[in-house]
Amino acid sequence: MNSASGKWVRLRIGLVALALLAFGLYISGRFFYLQVIRGPELREEATKEYQKFCPILPVRGMIQDRNGAELAVSTRVSSVVAHPGQIKDAARLSRQLAPILGYKTRDLQEMLTRARPFVFVKRHLTPEREEAFRAWEAAETQKARAAKITGRTDKDAAYLVPEAKRYYPQLGLAGQVLGFCNIDGQGLEGLEIQFEKELFGKPKTCWNMTDARGHIVVTGEKAWDPDVMGNNVVLTLDRTLQYIAEKELNAGVEKFHAAGGLALVMRVQTGEILAMAQTPCIDPNRYGKFDEYARRNRQVTDCLEPGSTFKIFIAAAALDANVVKPGDKFHCENGHWSVGAKEVIHDVHPYGTLTVQQVIQKSSNIGTAKISHKVGPKRLDQYLHDFGYGRRTGILFPGETAGLVKNLVKTRSLIDRTTVAFGQGVSVTPLQITAAMAAMGNGGVLMEPHLVKEVVSPQGKTVKEYPPHPVRRVLSQHTARQMLEIMATVTQAGGTAKEAAPPGFTVAGKTGTAQKLIGRAYSHSKFNALFIGMIPADNPVLAITVIVDEPRGAIFGGVVAAPIFREIAAQSLRVLGYYPKEPPKDKNEPMLAGMLASPAAAATGPAAEFAPPKLEIPKGPLTVMPDLKGYTIRQVLTLLNRSGLHCRFEGSGMAVSQEPAAGTAITPGATCVVKFKSGA
Repeated sequence: MNSASGKWVRLRIGLVALALLAFGLYISGRFFYLQVIRGPELREEATKEYQKFCPILPVRGMIQDRNGAELAVSTRVSSVVAHPGQIKDAARLSRQLAPILGYKTRDLQEMLTRARPFVFVKRHLTPEREEAFRAWEAAETQKARAAKITGRTDKDAAYLVPEAKRYYPQLGLAGQVLGFCNIDGQGLEGLEIQFEKELFGKPKTCWNMTDARGHIVVTGEKAWDPDVMGNNVVLTLDRTLQYIAEKELNAGVEKFHAAGGLALVMRVQTGEILAMAQTPCIDPNRYGKFDEYARRNRQVTDCLEPGSTFKIFIAAAALDANVVKPGDKFHCENGHWSVGAKEVIHDVHPYGTLTVQQVIQKSSNIGTAKISHKVGPKRLDQYLHDFGYGRRTGILFPGETAGLVKNLVKTRSLIDRTTVAFGQGVSVTPLQITAAMAAMGNGGVLMEPHLVKEVVSPQGKTVKEYPPHPVRRVLSQHTARQMLEIMATVTQAGGTAKEAAPPGFTVAGKTGTAQKLIGRAYSHSKFNALFIGMIPADNPVLAITVIVDEPRGAIFGGVVAAPIFREIAAQSLRVLGYYPKEPPKDKNEPMLAGMLASPAAAATGPAAEFAPPKLEIPKGPLTVMPDLKGYTIRQVLTLLNRSGLHCRFEGSGMAVSQEPAAGTAITPGATCVVKFKSGA
């Protein structure tokens, strides 16, 4: 090899070595750039290709009654979503999915071709539609495998996602109190919107690991993630008492062909609302089918004139101010009293001289008006405001109205000041009048009415409590006791509400028949029939208001509303465990009944005629149907609490029959029907 040739070989070797060195330096630099400088960024992008972060919608907490019965729950459902930009053949996909989802093909195709990255195709599928969609998905997967398709298909661009749907298992029970939610689970009415922050929960995200086709391989989503679940709201309502109130109210409204009605049951000593019924009412599961009138909780949002029921507050003010005594007499002008130059006040019946007690018992407009004049406008105005009229009660419920009470001091017209005495020219809510009446049964102390007992976390910890809250003392204890005695005569012989007292109990109450204001004039054909009362009269447990709107055939509160009160009161007391010591001697002579708070108490006192057997609760969940005969509604509820059964009760008193029969294996989710009979 000559020298020239050797130089050329060395040059080429040097050039190749230099090229390899340059290439190595480039590779090293590129590696350093990708791994060190851009490493974190590229790793994040790579992770995004197979690990997707998806939002988890919050799940609303439950609304429960005071005993834990579920009134509003969130159930897991599926919705169909799609990515229009990733759909290859929208026309074919529309033809396939339209009959499954209940759409017209043209409408579905328009939805699947929108210029949006994501659309909800069908929200909250029924179980049947969900099953049909999953069958379609399985068929599409099988076709793709047979055709050996490895890329994304139209099936991958339209798929199911889990959602939570609000469901009300008791259907229309307390529907106007609970309210309802929209399709996104946001409260729109009632307690659902009042406690939106507590119930709604907290949104979060989860990660899903996907394969090359975008299918989820591993998911971080839990079935019901406690982190996204809202708190549970526990009410003061009792599901059984609510059912009783609605049942008896509906029966009374139907009997008198009325336009509607209201019934409210309150615990006297605490202000807890145990039942709040109205008709017409709504089923929150189908709220769109009801008008605004039916949706409103009229006990809180609507006002009416209280009529003669207002007289007890006038008498209470007069007695408490020491301007009259129960035995003081007033001449009732034989039913016709001229006030001023032209105005005349009438009584339904002509009365001569009546005592204060008889004025309330007979419901004399003239006698009550004269008593109000004794009190004077300034003192009467103060008492009415102390009772809570003309101001909101403070109940945690949206849309509460304050009502309207005239300033009696500034009212110049004598007739306007006078008619207030028998409930004309006054605007109150059923909630206000019930709370004010309950103050008389609570020793003269007005309690704040409340619907919510507590807010509880998904883990069962109490987040917030709503204990009984006394507002103010309105009457002395002596006056409150006097009023109970006077009001008890209303339901006895000679009173206007002899049909109000259940056998074995006395009731302290007052009737009312209020003309409805149509435009600017009082109607002579449309009335509200009212009865407000407390039971038992000597030591009230429950305060109950019943209002029937525009009854036909009869209009008086003692005829229309009092029997409804009687049935609600009798059944409610039995559910709560209160029984008369002995039956009344004469059904027309109500007696002041001693009360037994529980069967255990009956053992230490006189024998109770309807004393239920001692309740023995087995440990652990129920798997076999127990024998329920002889138990009260409350005991049956306690016994079946852990059975998983949906219970339906018929009648009142003691259990006399049941289905399924005792000894039958329990299937969770099945329906149990128990029939009760008074005196059984």
